[in-house]
Amino acid sequence: MYEIDKESSRLIEDAINKQGTDIHFIPQKDYCFVYYRIHGEMEEQRRMTHHLAERMISHFKYMSGMDIGERRKPQSMAMTIQSQEGLYSLRLSTLPTLNMESLAIRLLPQKKLQTLQDLPLIQTQSTKLQEVTQLRNGLILVCGPTSSGKTTTLYAMAEEIIQEQTRSLITIEDPVERSLESIVQLEVNHRAGLTFETGLRAILRHDPDVILVGEIRDKQTAALAIRAALTGHLVLASIHTTDAFQAILRFQEYGLSKVEFAEVCKMIVAQRLVKTYLDQQSAIYEYLEGPLLTSAILTSTRPVYYQLTRSAKKAWALGFISETMVKRMEEWT
Repeated sequence: MYEIDKESSRLIEDAINKQGTDIHFIPQKDYCFVYYRIHGEMEEQRRMTHHLAERMISHFKYMSGMDIGERRKPQSMAMTIQSQEGLYSLRLSTLPTLNMESLAIRLLPQKKLQTLQDLPLIQTQSTKLQEVTQLRNGLILVCGPTSSGKTTTLYAMAEEIIQEQTRSLITIEDPVERSLESIVQLEVNHRAGLTFETGLRAILRHDPDVILVGEIRDKQTAALAIRAALTGHLVLASIHTTDAFQAILRFQEYGLSKVEFAEVCKMIVAQRLVKTYLDQQSAIYEYLEGPLLTSAILTSTRPVYYQLTRSAKKAWALGFISETMVKRMEEWT
């Protein structure tokens, strides 16, 4: 067990040193792949025997408080570790497969939050993000795929609002990824019956000015987010979609009123993380707002707006990213 503990610690440190955001154990018939997600892309790191992988997965399950004897059902849990690079929160998720359990670990640094000025690769894009924090009501959606930096952007917006010290902010998250001072943070707990829907209903009775929803996953949460915005709250929420227009289509799939959605939705922000020439990660954004946003919602027609590919081409023209990264962005979108 001591050797497995050391091996697990080395794995986490290695992923952090390589700027990985996720670790994936992917079982095959004869061995288990270990991948890191680095700069948004999966990269194979090593192959383990089933015996070693199973022992390591069991160790992570034990450390995070999962049931190590349960291998037939998915489990998820969070834990905090102290690495050489500082404090990290780990989000762990298991899935049963044909060969053995698969494990995914999200690595979340608990360091000082990045500001809205620090996030964009193209500095002029920070202005739009700051405009959001000045709003007093409405719905703001931040979208993108997994590991695109949505939560980091939402937290930076929240931090900007907190610094005003004039508004009450409450979050509902699954799980709480970073502890923020001076606000109330709720964590989803399905065993206790606290879902995004029930949590959001409770928040509306708690007199908030601003509500941050970690992720809109279903019709009920989407409907409550619109209702909260209609009743004078500023609602910041993330949603998993490819781009800003796809977020509109997702809301329409829920069968919600187009008129109400158009009334409250002030801006949809889509983002991606890109690798710069300095081997760092930075975000590029696209924005859909104003009359173009309203028209897109009411007509379900994709408008011509400032898209991610345009941001990527501008970043390339400014010498921040490679042409290969631009082509990859075009493939992604």
